[in-house]
Amino acid sequence: MALDVRADDAAQAARRATASLVDARGVAGAVAIAAVAAVWAAAVAQWAVADLVVPWDSKNQFYAFFRFLAATVHAGGTPFWNPFHYGGHPSIADPQSLMFQPAFLLWALFDPAPSQRAFDLIVFAHLLLGGVALTLLGRRRGWPVAACVLAAAVFMFGGPAAARAQHVGIIVSYALFPLALLLFEIAFDRRSLAAAAGCGATAALIALGRNHVALLLCVLLLAFAIRHVVMAERPWPALRQRAGLLLLTGGLAVAILLVPMLLTLQFAAFSNRPRIALDMALMSSLYPVNFANLIVPNVFGSLLPIAVGDWGPNATTRPGLDWTDASFNYLFAGSLTALLLLWHGVAGGRAWLAGRRLMLAAAAVAALYAVGRHTPLFPLLFKYAPGIALFRRPVGANFVLLLALALLAGQLLADYIRHGLPKPRRAAAALTGAGVAALLAWAMAFSAHSGKAFAAALEIAKAAPVYLALAALFVLARSARARAIAAGIAVAFTAGELVARNAAASFNAEPRAYYALLERPAGEDIGIVQAISRAVAKDRTATLRPRVEIVGLGGPWQNAAMVLGFEATGGYNPMRIGPYDRLVAPGEDPWTPEHRRFPPSFPRYDCPLARLLGLEFVVLDRPMERLPFLSEHADADLIMAGPDAWIYKLRDPAPRVSLAGAVRIAHSDRLVRSGRFPAPIADGEVAIDDRDALTQTYFGTADGAPGTAAIAAWRPDRVEVAVKATGPAILVLRALWYPGWEVEVDGVARPLLRADVLFRAVEVAPGAHRVVFAFRPLSPKNLRAAWRTALGAPVH
Repeated sequence: MALDVRADDAAQAARRATASLVDARGVAGAVAIAAVAAVWAAAVAQWAVADLVVPWDSKNQFYAFFRFLAATVHAGGTPFWNPFHYGGHPSIADPQSLMFQPAFLLWALFDPAPSQRAFDLIVFAHLLLGGVALTLLGRRRGWPVAACVLAAAVFMFGGPAAARAQHVGIIVSYALFPLALLLFEIAFDRRSLAAAAGCGATAALIALGRNHVALLLCVLLLAFAIRHVVMAERPWPALRQRAGLLLLTGGLAVAILLVPMLLTLQFAAFSNRPRIALDMALMSSLYPVNFANLIVPNVFGSLLPIAVGDWGPNATTRPGLDWTDASFNYLFAGSLTALLLLWHGVAGGRAWLAGRRLMLAAAAVAALYAVGRHTPLFPLLFKYAPGIALFRRPVGANFVLLLALALLAGQLLADYIRHGLPKPRRAAAALTGAGVAALLAWAMAFSAHSGKAFAAALEIAKAAPVYLALAALFVLARSARARAIAAGIAVAFTAGELVARNAAASFNAEPRAYYALLERPAGEDIGIVQAISRAVAKDRTATLRPRVEIVGLGGPWQNAAMVLGFEATGGYNPMRIGPYDRLVAPGEDPWTPEHRRFPPSFPRYDCPLARLLGLEFVVLDRPMERLPFLSEHADADLIMAGPDAWIYKLRDPAPRVSLAGAVRIAHSDRLVRSGRFPAPIADGEVAIDDRDALTQTYFGTADGAPGTAAIAAWRPDRVEVAVKATGPAILVLRALWYPGWEVEVDGVARPLLRADVLFRAVEVAPGAHRVVFAFRPLSPKNLRAAWRTALGAPVH
């Protein structure tokens, strides 16, 4: 009886001890998450307090697309087609439109005009999600609180993540990686169907970034998954037992990815950049001396105002070779991170221990990949590895490097707290010290080319006491408790360092007022916007829809049309519909007039192609005769003459819809390849791409149109036209032809014709008709066409 009582007491004591341990771990995890949230809030406050926003692409491109998405949804349409961008743009196929990112889409459902601050908050919230997921990963590995906070802080605001905050699609893919990895480990270890489904969905969202970094992150996620399987106690039985879970993860990811990826591949095949040349990709390589700013943040002036600093590798200091700048090259992830990696990891040998090798290998491969032209790795992968040749900028691998550094820093700090300093290894320490000294000497020598050798040396001298203080803090902590306190102090300092240096720095922050045009126009912009709006509204009729070209007014104006509702011939985007880009040549980023060229097919603003586009208003930062590449000036009326904008009204633009009774054949693809546009096309005449597609006989002449056509209803994804034809005719809608557009005449589907090289058309019989052009990229027919394009078939 006494033995039974003692056994019961022992069991209860064991249960109490277990519950206490679980509670302690839960409290520690909550403390870690709270600390990570505090670091995130302190960093984000740097933008809010100073009324700053993340600049450049974040606002000029992604925010403009977000505003279009929200406005279109609230107007009752679909945001699949964007008529305010490059004469018409398939937003559903463009990764930069944010259409397939749940957080942005959800916000757009409730807010028709999101603010810049809201947009930045959504982006930063993704980083917080990634930081919390990384914290939970660390807790699963048994890391102390300080190690988890360090890893999360480095992940959220380390160099590449902070410096390239403007590249929203990359940031979102990067931020989701820790969540995907955490869910995979939970799914595999606990055989959880919910976690497996969550992992598949999150991995799909990473891939939906459809950018270079997303591809590399998917490869890294696969590597971590394989490692987790291999490290299981009995790998093959474990794999067989979880085959269903893995199929669920992969199958769900493919199901989510399939349609958007097909549409993007279709767009790429019909775009201005169906492939990337190796030479172009190599232009965005990381010059190796940039690794010096992993140790000394401001060694190249990266933290100084742009007009003063950045004497590191860039297009100015290495002309003709580098297309990078401080935002691409900045690597600093905290002094403690660099110290742990070099001292504990490399010199101390802990980076090579089990459980760290994959992270170390990922960091090493990412570094070699990022330097692009300077090692054979990237050119070989570009040639032989699937997917690599679709993208430019090997420097994007810096995100993988930062992710690996965050995980390594957390692991190495956990090792220090548990086991103390690594055992001295004199040879490794000597080699590491010599390597660091050589790298910093190279940085000073490189800076000397810009007359900044002393400035670089001063930055190195300012960093030395920080490293000495951190090293002394670790050396003087002798007990386990002292080490935990030392680690906490070091992490607090590093978090503050990242917040102070990397948040709202010159490479990721500008005054919100600079982008007011995209939210609430102010100052001189109000008058310009009102002048354009009045002119467009005055001339818009049932047949005329004026298009606008805006050149040279600065970054925010490049995509302002999609926020302001102007149907623009230009925009800011690296991907454009190929035939249009070839013949019109609007440029990728016409924030200055130097980016607007005028090819033989579009030699002046009142040429035949400009007229057919319905281009009626040209907005410039200077008088038209001072455009650098415009040799033939248009016959136009000046309706605003400076001081900030010159607005011209062109004469006799073609109507948006018209009927033609005279037909000639134009081999569109051949004309596009040659860069030529057909000879002037008279009213009542149309050039059709394929004679075999015609079902009627046309005897008309170009003397006049065989009837009338008027726009009865219009929205971005659907145009309804009322037609009265006196004979067999072709209805021409002067909006860009693109796969996914369909047409119905009186409710009956008809073949969509390609007219005048760039536009949409359909045959109509004599009589009155209701014609509807609708963009339906998700219809079975169009998805089959996208699948054929993905397999290599030409776009028709």
